[in-house]
Amino acid sequence: RDGDDGPWSTFRIGVGGGQQQQIRVLPASDQSATWLVLPEGCPGTSLMSTEECEKLRGGLYMRNTSSTWKEFGQYELNTYLESRVGYDGEGLYGFDALSLGWTGDGMPTLDNQSIAGIITNNFTLGSLALNPRPINFTTYNTPIPSLLQNLRNANDTPIPSLSWSYTAGAYNLAPKVFGSLVLGGYDRTRFEPNELVFPFGADISLDFQVALQQITSNVTNNSLLSTPIISYISTLVPDIWLPLDVCAAFQRAFGLSYNNNTEAFYVNSSQHALNLASNPVVSFHVGPEINGNSTPIRMPYFNFYLADKDVGADQNSEEGGFRFPIRRAAKDTQFILGRAFLQSAHLSADFERNTFNLSQALYPSSSTKENIVPILPPGLLNPDSNSGADDPSSSNKLSTGVIAGIAVGGVVVLAIVVTIAFLIQRRRKGKKAKAHELEDTDVQNTMSHEVDGDHVKHELGGGLKHELAGDTDPKVELCASKEQEKPVEIADTQVEVYELPAHEKRYAEMEGEGHVKEMG
Repeated sequence: RDGDDGPWSTFRIGVGGGQQQQIRVLPASDQSATWLVLPEGCPGTSLMSTEECEKLRGGLYMRNTSSTWKEFGQYELNTYLESRVGYDGEGLYGFDALSLGWTGDGMPTLDNQSIAGIITNNFTLGSLALNPRPINFTTYNTPIPSLLQNLRNANDTPIPSLSWSYTAGAYNLAPKVFGSLVLGGYDRTRFEPNELVFPFGADISLDFQVALQQITSNVTNNSLLSTPIISYISTLVPDIWLPLDVCAAFQRAFGLSYNNNTEAFYVNSSQHALNLASNPVVSFHVGPEINGNSTPIRMPYFNFYLADKDVGADQNSEEGGFRFPIRRAAKDTQFILGRAFLQSAHLSADFERNTFNLSQALYPSSSTKENIVPILPPGLLNPDSNSGADDPSSSNKLSTGVIAGIAVGGVVVLAIVVTIAFLIQRRRKGKKAKAHELEDTDVQNTMSHEVDGDHVKHELGGGLKHELAGDTDPKVELCASKEQEKPVEIADTQVEVYELPAHEKRYAEMEGEGHVKEMG
């Protein structure tokens, strides 16, 4: 686990030509360029050395040592949603080789992928681009394909569709449960299925729009949410941003203190013990509309208390307290469900149907085998369907599977699944679809100091230019050039579903094991 506001499960990627640089990142649900922390983001201060900062931030991208780095220019980061709650910054954009794993993992490497080097402290860790829409730097006439689109367009082993699934894991469980990221499908063992389908939001910068209909808890008879609200999911924002009265209701229910300097809520050690004893669960009832069908996402207390660098700054918190990941939203455009929420929720996005699914996350034991399922593109039949209609989920279990494990740092599992005449009738028999599980290798992080922002004043390049938003019609602009075009029918090729469940090394300052045992 990495980061200064979590810790969080990260996923390992390799970057650069020559000697591959090994970096740990978070998923970025709304980004088309992968963000990497530059060495200028860790200048070294009296509070933290460069080496300590590098560990905290998941590794640094040394662009000048990469033989394949091509610099494009400096732009503002595309943080349309995140900037509403103060998360923004600038990036040095360019192109470099990117691998979904480290050397020896057997994962694909793609050349000339969009990279944004960052130094801002607003985003401690880098992030892997998951939005398939192209990037437009100067005009809308020169779209640059995204990482996901390039994986979809691969000639030899494309992913089956522009889709992915993510859940953040649960650090405070014993044993800990790592996050899971699957490109082109999902892991059936990581969620409780439901039939609720969410359409993408009308604004393409706000795809993951949900209606939060109710918030209830077993520790109070009163609803924590007085009026339904519209909220947005972001994997780049760590916390859950709620109306002021809802935060006040949480504060009363869980005995929280509020620090005006950090603008964060905390739970001290004595109140934490009381909360563990009562074992509270908060249910977020979410649906596509304010009224109508919804599904509950049950968030247990162990997903609410997080280690934080600022705990000691709270005069009302005893030593050993925790940060409680809710934030006060000043206006309705700031209602965001961040990574803390995705510890308990499983998000599966289908950009070819413009829909997503939100389900209760599950925490399988380490002995549970992965059940990788592809999300097929529109026009392809569900392999087990007897009807002639296209199945919107297009995600039945693969027919045959063999799982083998090899050791590379953590555990890298290669799930080889035979797919005979499964995607199309012309498919060659005997072809195989590989589903790779990739686990990250996270360094032990004993530091809890914040990088001193006053010392980070390095300029990345020339005058600031704005990155233009992506396409206005994702179904059209995803294939804006011949290089991007991909027929729906995938003939005579292998199709791969890449799974990247995270692996962690323990934070020295965390005492989660002891606290979890108290919960039974």
